Amino acid sequence: MSAPEPQTPASRVTALPAGAPATSAAPATPAASASAVSHAVDVLLSGGQVVDGTGAPARRADIAVRDGRIVAVGSDLRCEAARHLDVTGLTVTPGFIDPHSHSDWSVLGNRDAQSTVRQGVTTEVVGNCGVTYAPLGDAGAEEARRALRAFGYEGPVSWRTFPELLDVVHWQDGGTAQNLAWLVGHTALRDAAGVRGGSAGDDGIARMAFLLEEAMDAGALGMSSGLEYGSGRDAPTGELADVAAVLTRYDGIYASHIRNRDAHLLDAVEEFLTVARRGGLRAQLSHLNVRHDTGAPDGAWHDAVGRLAAEREAGLDVLADMTPYPHGIGLATGLLPAWLLADGPAHAARRLGEPGVRRRLRRDCDRYWRFVHKGQWDRVALATSPATPELEGLPFPEIAELRGQDCWDAFFDVLRAAGPDMPAVQLMGRLFTPEHVAEAVAHPLFCLGVDGFTSRTEGPLAARTRHPLFFTGHLHYLAHHVLRAGTLGLEEAVRKMTSMVADRFRLSGRG
Repeated sequence: MSAPEPQTPASRVTALPAGAPATSAAPATPAASASAVSHAVDVLLSGGQVVDGTGAPARRADIAVRDGRIVAVGSDLRCEAARHLDVTGLTVTPGFIDPHSHSDWSVLGNRDAQSTVRQGVTTEVVGNCGVTYAPLGDAGAEEARRALRAFGYEGPVSWRTFPELLDVVHWQDGGTAQNLAWLVGHTALRDAAGVRGGSAGDDGIARMAFLLEEAMDAGALGMSSGLEYGSGRDAPTGELADVAAVLTRYDGIYASHIRNRDAHLLDAVEEFLTVARRGGLRAQLSHLNVRHDTGAPDGAWHDAVGRLAAEREAGLDVLADMTPYPHGIGLATGLLPAWLLADGPAHAARRLGEPGVRRRLRRDCDRYWRFVHKGQWDRVALATSPATPELEGLPFPEIAELRGQDCWDAFFDVLRAAGPDMPAVQLMGRLFTPEHVAEAVAHPLFCLGVDGFTSRTEGPLAARTRHPLFFTGHLHYLAHHVLRAGTLGLEEAVRKMTSMVADRFRLSGRG
């Protein structure tokens, strides 16, 4: 199954000086030969250096566009064009495809998606890490409304099913500027099915399977899991495999934010591979990286990548993806234990006012971004906080100093102030070393994504996306990793951002 065809904007083309990357954002079909241009086209780009996304060397070529699609790429195309752009000395690439995006969180409040479209991103694979705002039970609708409000959406949460969400996103209010390809979140399936704790039971599995089938019939590409936070972290391996078995009938893909990326990285990778093997699934290991100084054994990342390579050699269709910066976003509730969150965020926020609970939490939050338990709060900034927006963008040592507290109490107070909006509190962390990022970016098994969401230059999103990740993350691969650091060549970087992703998610006519 493929995602429903979204409303697609007119052809857009960006070009930069030779030696620097650029993007042709028009959705492309396989280019016809020059002789196929038998009548007028809308746009003719002539004289540019084309990096076509296959990994082939850049070559001088002209590009003809008609009705928003590339119809020919060749030398010295001769045809009438409503608009002729001489791009001699510039580089042109296909539109980029982000394999790991969370723009489904921001799309309802930011349909123009200028922050990514202007980077040449034309397609995003959304619904990652188990967190989607459909399907929803009635009890989850209010929580979803609160969370989406933090991303600039003030409208109603009128949908409950995944097909209804797709209708709201793609066919109301003018659609979206970019193309979106969807995964459905396992945590959302769990919550909508009323599954709590570690045992779903046969009935719970059946309810989740039904909801997944409904999403796949509506055009979802597959299912994602997020096993470090939310109710997804309570799910045993057997549940994941049983629900993911639905994907086999649709040739769907399983993408996973795995259970651990520090001391137990290899165990988490084995769990991912177990789910993929049991269903014979195509599977994508999301942002396979190791957070710095969190207890991972020496060589753990190389061993994990080696396991993927060995399984792939044995016939299992597995790949991974990576992010461009040493920084990344995270959910603040990921640090909190299940016993505090069991009765919902509002109840958890009230309990954060109890001194005994806080003392216990200081010992029992060592599960996510574990470097904070070594006192490395300087690596964490508050990114999104609906109740304390004046603190957004500040590192926690500065927040603590302003409030006359230590960092743990400052963290607990931010969450307590959020109350029922606690799930919307997000962090920005300095998670990885630059050397680790570069090694993963260059690895042949890794697609290149950003793990962010679209933003704006005004309104709630602007205040909550101060890090360059949201406005230059895709271009950072080219400006930094290609041109400045030489991590990989331009042609290979473009391939990892276009055709590799399209092949991975079986997208056609995009990028």
